[in-house]
Amino acid sequence: MYRLIAILLVFVSASSFAQTTGNWNSFKLVIIKADTAILDTSLYSGRDTMVAEQQRQYYQAVKGIEDQVNCTDCPRDTNFIKELKNQLSYLRSMENDVKQFKCHHILSSYSQAVYTFYFNEYKPYSKIAESPAQNTDLASLARLADTSQSDYVVFFSNVHSAIKNGQPVLKLTTSLYSKKDNKIIFSKQTEGGTDSKGEMWTCTNAVTCMFINGVKSSTDEVFSVVGKRQARKKTPAGAR
Repeated sequence: MYRLIAILLVFVSASSFAQTTGNWNSFKLVIIKADTAILDTSLYSGRDTMVAEQQRQYYQAVKGIEDQVNCTDCPRDTNFIKELKNQLSYLRSMENDVKQFKCHHILSSYSQAVYTFYFNEYKPYSKIAESPAQNTDLASLARLADTSQSDYVVFFSNVHSAIKNGQPVLKLTTSLYSKKDNKIIFSKQTEGGTDSKGEMWTCTNAVTCMFINGVKSSTDEVFSVVGKRQARKKTPAGAR
């Protein structure tokens, strides 16, 4: 959760400063929250630890920014304080979701942060958002794309634990709906193991690792598909 928050706050604070043109035409992508994850009972303790840790890190992040805003002995740069207040407002808007957080919610929330990181390094920025769990039949997906004015909808299904080579893994199916095509253009089962891959994929709890690595396997696939569809045509050298 802390890495997720940090990634999102970077783009909340830095979006107005980037000047370089990115590699993709802008788009909007909505990620539907998974409605459940079926885990073996042996993983319940790790699941509960994961949920408690996500909530603890959230409130730790909020307090850290509050302390900076309220610090009387710190340098009072007006723009910096304004940005801190923007970040604090953004974090506070997440509180209800944090209170209701379930382990499978990390699939959409972490994916949102990852896609933001992948696609929004430079302008033009794309919009990446979460949506509550809902039906995922074609008519429902089309309706969501219309009401949210999104180009793509990502959703998860068949999220469950399994055993592979004697170790637990999380298996999940990720599907991608395209409003332009009015159909599901990609669907694939991937998995996440218990190893910590470091950097933005760092994890200390086996169950947390399963979900975060599940996100990695999912976002890698969707990024490849959407990236190709949204790629900007490069202007030949010397052309005007």
